[in-house]
Amino acid sequence: MKSIAVLSRKGGVGKSTLAMNLAVLAGDATIIDSDPQASCADWDDRRGEGLLPQVVTTPAARVKNVLGKCQSEWVMVDTQPSAEASLIEIATEVDLCVVVLRPGQLELDALGATLAAIRVTQTAAVFCINQAHPSAKLTDLISGLERHHPVGPIIRSRADFPASVAEGLSVTEWNPTGKAATELVDYWSWLKNRYFNV
Repeated sequence: MKSIAVLSRKGGVGKSTLAMNLAVLAGDATIIDSDPQASCADWDDRRGEGLLPQVVTTPAARVKNVLGKCQSEWVMVDTQPSAEASLIEIATEVDLCVVVLRPGQLELDALGATLAAIRVTQTAAVFCINQAHPSAKLTDLISGLERHHPVGPIIRSRADFPASVAEGLSVTEWNPTGKAATELVDYWSWLKNRYFNV
């Protein structure tokens, strides 16, 4: 089993949507939804019976126990914002942390606390620049982030994301040839090849 925590101390950066989409691409996957908003669980309700990924809702304090019982090849842990103690607890139990960052000053202001929590755990981490404007030039941002952790291919703001979530689908299911799907596949391929050699 390979486990990935999708996290940020800042809310509204697209953690849940990223976890859903990566889990669909992973195939044999479980999402552990530890965010009290339960966005992944709501998406799963719309998705219908019998479709992967399986979604398990649990408090952050029980993520370790749930991870120990997962039988799928991949596990994505969706985390809550703002709770440093639970972030550290979850990051300690996974193979990799994906730090989700939306380009913007408020998100950058909150980044230090996220990185500090990850440093405590010494868990491998990467960045996912998410919800970027389609034409934004982010060279300086990427250079700054890479002083801390590697930065994967950028995922930009696309209408396919909210449209697919509303139907209980991923962007690769909703519009497989669209730009959103292409960017997600690029990020997932980079992540798998760099950290899991698959």
